[in-house]
Amino acid sequence: MKTSSQILIAFSIACLLAPSAAFAQEAKSPKKAAFLSILLPGLGERYAGGRKSAKFFLFTEGMFWTGLFAFQKLNTTRENTFRAYAAARAGATNVKKPNSHYDRLSSYNSIYDYNARLLYVEGTSGNPLPETPENFWEWDTPASREHFRELRSKATWARTRGFLFVGALIFNRFASALNAANIAAKTRSVATVSPNTSGDLQVRLSVRF
Repeated sequence: MKTSSQILIAFSIACLLAPSAAFAQEAKSPKKAAFLSILLPGLGERYAGGRKSAKFFLFTEGMFWTGLFAFQKLNTTRENTFRAYAAARAGATNVKKPNSHYDRLSSYNSIYDYNARLLYVEGTSGNPLPETPENFWEWDTPASREHFRELRSKATWARTRGFLFVGALIFNRFASALNAANIAAKTRSVATVSPNTSGDLQVRLSVRF
C-alpha cells in the first residue's frame, strides 16, 4: 500500500513537471530558435513559445526598419537639395559626384582657386582639375558657399543616423537570438522517476541542451 501511494505521488509530480510524451514533442531546439531569430527577430521566440517576447522583438524590428528608411529618404532629399543649390549658386553640375567633389566646393570659391592652390602647393607635380562643365563651379558669394556647407552637413547628419539604425537592426537580431535560445532551452527539461538506495521513489528534473 505504501509503495502504491509513493508511485501515485511520484507520478503526479512527474506529470506536473513534464507532461509525459506530449512534453517531449513540445521540446524546442535552442539552435533552431536562435537561427530563426537571426533571420527575423521574434520568429525564434514564436517557435519556442515565447509569444510576448516575440511581439516585442517583431515590434522593435519594424520600428528600426521604419527609422532606417525614414533617414535614408531624408538623406536623399537633403543631398538633392544641396546639389540643386550648388547648381543654382555656383554653376556646378547637378549630377551626383563623389564626396571629394563636394569637399572642394565646400573649401574653395571656384575651380580656379582650387587649381591655383594645388599648383602653388605641389608645383609642377600637381594635377589640376580640367576646367570642364562636369568639374566647374564658382560661387556667387562667400555666403552662398557657407550655406552650401550647412546644407551638406544636414545631409551628413541624416546619413549618420541611418547608420545607427543599421547597428540597431544587427543588435536586435543577436538579442532576439539569445532570448529565443534561452526560451527554447527551458522547454527541454525532463522529469524522471527512479528508486533511491533506501527503496523510495525520487523525481529528478534535468535540462537538455
